[in-house]
Amino acid sequence: MIPSKTIREIQRRGMQMVIGIVMILLPIQAQALVGIGVTGKVGTTGLGADLTVPLISNWVNLRGGYNLMELRPSLTEGDIKYKGDLHLESIPILLDLHPFHGNFRITGGAYLNKNEIDLSSIVDASTVGQSGLGVGNASLNANVSWSNDFAPYFGIGYGNAADDNTLDLPIALGLSIDVGAFYMGSPDVLLSESTGTVSAADLEAERAQLEDGLSGLKFFPVITIGIHIRF
Repeated sequence: MIPSKTIREIQRRGMQMVIGIVMILLPIQAQALVGIGVTGKVGTTGLGADLTVPLISNWVNLRGGYNLMELRPSLTEGDIKYKGDLHLESIPILLDLHPFHGNFRITGGAYLNKNEIDLSSIVDASTVGQSGLGVGNASLNANVSWSNDFAPYFGIGYGNAADDNTLDLPIALGLSIDVGAFYMGSPDVLLSESTGTVSAADLEAERAQLEDGLSGLKFFPVITIGIHIRF
């Protein structure tokens, strides 16, 4: 896994890049009398907000945002049922192409992916791993993250939060929809046991089984709906 210090540095540089691009573009777009859009949204990525800056009026937009949500799912792998703490956090950096100069858009870019799951379970130690030799209760704790910190995204959508506002309204409202997915890569599972009732070999076997069971979760679906305001 990538060290947490490296991940934080990547995140910091990514945010600096987005802020720098926006600060450069804002004066240019202000001179062109083209608006900037702010979108509030909800969906599979959680609660979020986007800032949209036009690069070419009614043709190409730059979009950045932030999404966050906490969930408490459960997960069963083999004979073990885990309680989950799902932390969804992502930062999209996207380009929206409006090929028909309207609301329909094709979107590409990347999500800074900070999604992770913490899992816990107290089970009979004999059910952990493959030997069946564990005795007593085992307290399992797992952390699941994904290999791609920068996850490529592709999708389509509806809405142009930074249109040229041909009606010349002080504030323009509109609907925003996104449908797509970003590629998180392979899951990485760290598994520990706090009571000492499970052998290292059984713990590793359980970790590998859990990682294999989650191996299909490489793409994260993005389905969001929101309202944008164009200033």
